[in-house]
Parts: sequence; structure tokens; C-alpha cells
Amino acid sequence: MAIKAFQQSVKVLFEQNHTFDVPKYQRGYAWEDEAIEDFVEDMTRCLNARFAGAQRHHFFGGIVTVRRDISGSGRSNYEVIDGQQRLASFVMLIAVVVSSMQKILKDLTSKGTLKTDEQKAKTFLSSTVETLNALYLIYNDNVELEYVEVPKLTLSKADNEFFQKILAGEQTAPLRASHERILAAWAHLEAFIENKVLQSGSASEKAKRLRVLVNAVLAEDCTVIFMHTETRKEAHQIFQVLNDRGVHLTDGDLLRATTMECLETTSLLAMQNALADRWDSVLAYPPGDTDSYLRWYFASMEGKRPKSSNLADQFLEFRFKCKDETTVNKQGAQAILQEVKQIDAEFALLRTLGEGDWPYSDHSSVTSWDRERLRMLVTHLKHTNAMPLLLSLRRLDASKFAEAISALERFVFRYKTIGNAHVSPMTELYLRNAKKIRDSNNYSIKTLRTELAELIEKLVPDSVFEANLREVRYSPRGGNGYIRYLLITLEDYLKWYEKGAQGMPKCKDKTRVFDFSNTTLEHIYPESPETKDQDAELEKVKQTIGNLTIFGPEDNDKLANKPFPGKREALLKSSLQLNREVGANKKWRREHVEKRSDRLVAMALKIFVP
Repeated sequence: MAIKAFQQSVKVLFEQNHTFDVPKYQRGYAWEDEAIEDFVEDMTRCLNARFAGAQRHHFFGGIVTVRRDISGSGRSNYEVIDGQQRLASFVMLIAVVVSSMQKILKDLTSKGTLKTDEQKAKTFLSSTVETLNALYLIYNDNVELEYVEVPKLTLSKADNEFFQKILAGEQTAPLRASHERILAAWAHLEAFIENKVLQSGSASEKAKRLRVLVNAVLAEDCTVIFMHTETRKEAHQIFQVLNDRGVHLTDGDLLRATTMECLETTSLLAMQNALADRWDSVLAYPPGDTDSYLRWYFASMEGKRPKSSNLADQFLEFRFKCKDETTVNKQGAQAILQEVKQIDAEFALLRTLGEGDWPYSDHSSVTSWDRERLRMLVTHLKHTNAMPLLLSLRRLDASKFAEAISALERFVFRYKTIGNAHVSPMTELYLRNAKKIRDSNNYSIKTLRTELAELIEKLVPDSVFEANLREVRYSPRGGNGYIRYLLITLEDYLKWYEKGAQGMPKCKDKTRVFDFSNTTLEHIYPESPETKDQDAELEKVKQTIGNLTIFGPEDNDKLANKPFPGKREALLKSSLQLNREVGANKKWRREHVEKRSDRLVAMALKIFVP
């Protein structure tokens, strides 16, 4: 692989005999406020160091390109595979500097006779405007004996016209989100020049500060690593290696570029434009979410986890069927477009599922209690391993989805939260069934429940589950949400348990839905008693599940650290049967705690089965 890499200043990067071109299939300008603010802050540190008579170096990252000769021209053009955000931001910075210099020049010209320092400032600014235009903004190319002006940086098809107008100082309305981001970046850069560089003072003082920025900071202090190869394949390999090293690049970006290249023929232009719009939607999520969504989607579709090292290659091979292709025919293009449309739709579904929101618009076949099971699983038990399976389960009707979620919720608590069993067998089970659902027209939830039960019997049998439950302790440092979940769930299934616990666990009263975030965990014998005459035996068991219960926030505030007699009336009047059972005791001793622990464990053994 012929890779050339050079660490050089921003000035050196631009002053060479070449231009930069972002391929039309690349995504648009993507830096949000936070990214451009970081860029400005880094520039400010370098600038302030120079103002103080020192020097501060800052490395702005890598630029990955493919070299392309221009027929009939002496220049080289570099296709930008990665780094367009940095390049575009530097170019906009220079355009803002030029605009600021031109304003100062206009003010000086209007004054008529100038002082010596003002005349020097005018001469410097006039010369520098021409230099900056030729260095960073416009390349005066000689093509076939004719001189033509070419932008030093051309953005993707979606952004370039808007970008060039902004650089030229023209007023133009944004038509897409990337245009809005360009305008926002421009505003940040204008504020940087006005507030950090120009500040106040005479034209001569402003010119001197601008000179520091362009002749010192950009010429020496701000550097990048410029990497270029002769082929796109090699450039994409660099891209992927950088991604594996933790640089903020995504497999989604690489997939976008590669699939768009496959449609790089005139006959497929309309589909290529549609594909670009669809990829813009897919890649609008934060990079971390995009990476997770791609992996969950692939696992759900293929029934296996993607390898961590080459996710993009696996998508190209298994999902797009074009790993080794440079171009595709119309049928292949339609297949690629359809796949990205499905990715887009299922990404939206993953966002919904990840927030614990019910993914069906029609709620007639399920209750609020059924819908809350999803939030319990994803938000409160924080179980994202099941995302590929949930994505496939959404293909079923709402009642089957609800049945599966309820089974998964109880399984996860027993298998992972309390049993702490290894994640691999569970994940393999999820992915195996995710694929079965997609391949079948009559998938039965009983299949999933049977496999979940078999895995529990193998790795977290009753003996293990009971032993681990008895070791559960309240932690004063926090992290007790799983105990709240346990008590809420036991209360939900209590009527089913008392009627014999036959068949699949069922909540007999779905009219009551606990608000998990507003349900608090309370010690029956107080954690910090108000009186000093503490019961030594109760102290030994006060953090066990037998001494813990749940209340609403108002109850908890009122009861706080009161002894059992002060809580008993509230317990007896509680809407929760488990609390009324506690209140039925006239006293609260160690034997009562142990007896209640036995009851809760016995219930859990029956309820926490899929």
C-alpha cells in the first residue's frame, strides 16, 4: 500500500499546488456547535500564547485523501475521504479573516489622508487579502492554455453551492441541516475574529493581531497529518484503521461512501441522490448511537454478532452484497437503496425501543402495564443486549410482543441481575431467535420462552437463584434500583402467586402501574434509628430484603426514620398487599424480617421464570 503521510502546518497544507474535493456522495458539513466551539477554543489558546510572546502548538487531526491528476492542468486534486469538517472550518475561518480585513480597508479608504501607521496597515491588509485568497480560497489554474479560477476546497454536491456563496459573502437561505450547521459555524468564527483577534483599538493594532493569526498561528502552530494514497480502496483502509484506533470516524460514514461509489454512473444518478438523502437520515444520529444501531441491526438480520474489527466490510458482504464491487447495475443499485431505507426505518425503531417507548401506535390490544414492561427491561434493568431481538420481535403483533417482553423482563432479572450468569449463552439465544422471527411467518413466543427456561435451568437453577437472593443487601452508597424492581414485581404478581402460581406468571391486576422513578425503597426497621436504644438483632438484618419495602415519595418523606410503631398505621393503610402484611405484625423483630425474607424468596422462585 503506497501511503504518504506528512505532518504540516495548515498554511503548508494549502500552499501546495493542489486543490481539495469532497466527493459528492460524502455526507454534508456535520460539525455541531460543540465541535466548532472546540475548534475556536483551540485556535484561541494558540493565539493567546502568541500575544503573550510564547508559542503553543495544536494538532488538529488527520486528513485522508486520494490523489487525482487533472487532465491538462499542472495541479493535483485530492479527494477528501476524511477531514472535510476540519478543512471546511479552516477555509471558513480564512474567509472570515478576509472579510474582516476588507472592512478595515474600507474604513481606511473612507478616511482620505492616512497616518503613517494607517498607511502601513492598509498596504499590509491589501497584500494579505490577495495572498489569503490565492493560498486558501481560490486556485488560479491553467487548463489547456486557459486560466480558470477553481475553489481550493469543493464540498459535496449537497453543500458546495451554498458553501461557496457563504465564502463569497452572499446572502443565501439554508435548504438542509448541513447548511444550517455551516451558517452556525460561520457565526462562531465571526465572533472569534471580532472578540478574540480584533478586539478593539486602531486599524494598525487590528492589522498586527490579524498578522499574528495568519503568519504565526496558521503558518506554524496549527498542524495536521496529511495522508494521501493513489486509490480509494487504500484510503478507505486508512479510514478504517483510524476508526479502530478510536478516532471519531464511523463505519456508517465508510458505508455511505462505498455504497455511493457503487452507484457512480450517469444512469444511476437519480438513485444515487436518493441514496445520499437516505444516508443523511441514517447518519444524523450521534456517532456512538450509529455504531450501536449498525451492530444491533446486523445482528438482528443475520442472527450473529458482527466482528468488532471490520463491521463495514461485513455489511458490504452480507447486507449490501457488494464487498468487492466498484460499480453495480440498476438491480444492484435498487437493492442497496432498499437496504439503506430499511436501515433508516429500523434505526428509528431502535431509538424508540432504546428510550423504552412502546413501538406500536395502536394500544387497544395491550394495557399500560404491558407497555411499562418494555421500560422496565430497557431503562430500569438497563438491558441493551436484547436490542437485536426486540428489533425482530417488533415484526410480530403487539400482544405477542408484550408477551415476549414480559418473559424477557423476568428472565433478565433472574439470569443476569441476580444470577450474574455469563452473557454469551444469553446473547446467542437472543440472536438465534431474532433470525427465526425474520425467517418465519408464524413464529411462536412459546419457542422463545422454552429456550429461556432451559437456559435458566442450566445456569441459574432454583438453588443458585435462592442463594443469591438471600445474599441481596441494601447499599447505603446507592445502586439499589434492582431491589425496588424486585419488590414492585412481586407485588404485581402476588395475586397470581396466592391463587396457586399455576402456568405462566400473570399480573392479575393491570390497572395499577407503578411509576418506578417515583417509587422509593424504605427500611421497615429504620436504617438510622432516631433513638439510641437500637435492637442489636435487627441491626444485623436491617439491610436484607425482608426489612425493605416500597412507598410513594410522600409516604417515604413522612415516615423517614420512624420506628416500626410510627410506620405501622401507614403500612396497614397502604394500597400494597405486601405492606399491609408487614403492618399486620404488632411488633417488628428479627424473626419477622427472616420470615418475610422467606416469603419474598419463595414468591420470586415462582414468578421469575419466563
